[in-house]
Amino acid sequence: GLVIIMKLTILHTNNIILNSNNHYSLIDEIKERNKKTAEETLFLGATDINFSKSNYQNDEKNFLKKLKYDAIAIGEHQFDEGSQGLAKFLKQLDFPVLAANVQIEKDEILNTFEKNGKFLPYLLKESKFGKIGIFGLTPMSTVYDSCPSSDTIFTNPSDRTEFIVKMLKKKEANLIILLSQLGQDENQILAQKFPEIDVIIDRATYKTDKTINKWKKTLMVQTMADFPSIFELELEVDEQGKLLTAQEKYHEVFESVNYG
Repeated sequence: GLVIIMKLTILHTNNIILNSNNHYSLIDEIKERNKKTAEETLFLGATDINFSKSNYQNDEKNFLKKLKYDAIAIGEHQFDEGSQGLAKFLKQLDFPVLAANVQIEKDEILNTFEKNGKFLPYLLKESKFGKIGIFGLTPMSTVYDSCPSSDTIFTNPSDRTEFIVKMLKKKEANLIILLSQLGQDENQILAQKFPEIDVIIDRATYKTDKTINKWKKTLMVQTMADFPSIFELELEVDEQGKLLTAQEKYHEVFESVNYG
């Protein structure tokens, strides 16, 4: 039979935060261009932003409003100032943070963000070729590497992945993307156990020269920590959501600042 091929573009960033209008217009430019060639463009961040080191303390609000992410995962730095610091960060976002293995129901400072859709386990996005499921994972080691509140509960990423993947499949997700803060070793274990995950976008790393690896059926995408870029991952998918081809290119961003 005839295979219908769809193009999906995922724009993603590493620990680099974009800080000039050129960067925002570049994202808009790519999205505009892709309207002609791709069915869907997502802008995702598997990023660990340490705002306490940034120059944006006063101007964070406008600055964060400009970031038109569809969703981001969060790393341990977001918990450096406890629930208060994370709440301040979440208030300024116009997009959800995805953390499937972080339970905030009992955290009175954070749980309102779950109700208003800013702090979610996963996102189900409608697209021209069906639903795209996106979920995020945060390291359990955040408990002792950072300063989360004792009311914020970090659970086993593998157990949560099993639950989320089953649920996304039940909700008819055609494609499943994981935004991970776990690092390569843990991601490989997840890819091995859960072949239903199509793409894992990993946190930035210092030890890779190859940005795309295939692990069984899962595409693993990594970015270099000290290489300021907007990465553009182009996927070709058939109508069942099966990955056919993938290529990554990057748009170098020279004037950005690393908050890692």
